[in-house]
Amino acid sequence: MNQFQESLNELIIENNLNKLKLAQILGISSNTLSGYFVKNYYPRIEIAIKMCNYFNCSLDYLFGITDKRKPEYTFDNSKLLNNFNNNLKSLFKKNNLSVASAMKAMQLDEYTYYNWKKGKFPNTTNILVVSKFFGVSIDFLL
Repeated sequence: MNQFQESLNELIIENNLNKLKLAQILGISSNTLSGYFVKNYYPRIEIAIKMCNYFNCSLDYLFGITDKRKPEYTFDNSKLLNNFNNNLKSLFKKNNLSVASAMKAMQLDEYTYYNWKKGKFPNTTNILVVSKFFGVSIDFLL
């Protein structure tokens, strides 16, 4: 079980839920929720945020990055991509990195970055990569 699976399973148990009930709360199918446990993939970030809002925990806690549960940030879904792009730009600048060098170091192609700039939301795996590379919380990025 990966950290995300462990955290989510713990939160389900602590809240006396079953996976079917949680799927209903999140507005996803039970097969989708099961996939997070069986197929070892991450939810879209919007679903992860719904989980955090329901369980009152941070994204960093949900993904096993920290033991600190309480969220420091609140999320406005309409501003997530803009926040992500602005925070990423400031991290490039703060670390004196060009887009090309940073993306190469993260093993992501520049095309991915330009898709983000054009309005395509990064997938959860890419958000985790960026968070780890810069040593910042997922909550901060979004």
